Amino acid sequence: MLSRVQFCVRAAFLAVVGTFVAQAATLEKLSMDQLSQNATSIVRATVAGSYTSVINSTVYTHYTLRIAETWKGVAANEVLVPGGTSGDLRQVFPGVPQLAAGSEYVLFLWKSSATGITHLVGLSQGLFQVDRQQDGSALATRAKIGEMMLDASGKKVADSAVTMVLTDMRSRVRIATSTAVTK
Repeated sequence: MLSRVQFCVRAAFLAVVGTFVAQAATLEKLSMDQLSQNATSIVRATVAGSYTSVINSTVYTHYTLRIAETWKGVAANEVLVPGGTSGDLRQVFPGVPQLAAGSEYVLFLWKSSATGITHLVGLSQGLFQVDRQQDGSALATRAKIGEMMLDASGKKVADSAVTMVLTDMRSRVRIATSTAVTK
């Protein structure tokens, strides 16, 4: 039987460990085909601005999008990501990217039918920054994600950065979404 002091020390230790565990995120690793098929819309857009709000005690950052191209579905002009600062309330969530105003991205989006909120598919996995090259081409890139990644069976897998020529990504998305419809 634990003494009161041992109980308090163990409870304090578990609280600290729980805090660190709660700050970690585990993501299912998604392929380009899975991102494409799970998305309700896929757009190439520039972030025009952002603001925050609190929805059901969670701070969300709303990013306003200036759509350049729609690859799938109906273009969403806004995406919400959990986290941000609203008044004195600041919340940070692992695995959630921050978008930069004026930057161009390809966004794999999913609109919740229950809440109407449009999210990124797979958090950071569904966001690719678009950078113009000197030859006029464009590259879509996603940095390696530092959060724990699992495959569909629950086995831990490594993530790696993704870089694709934008035209190749567009073609791959079209193939993935057309195959999903015909299956």
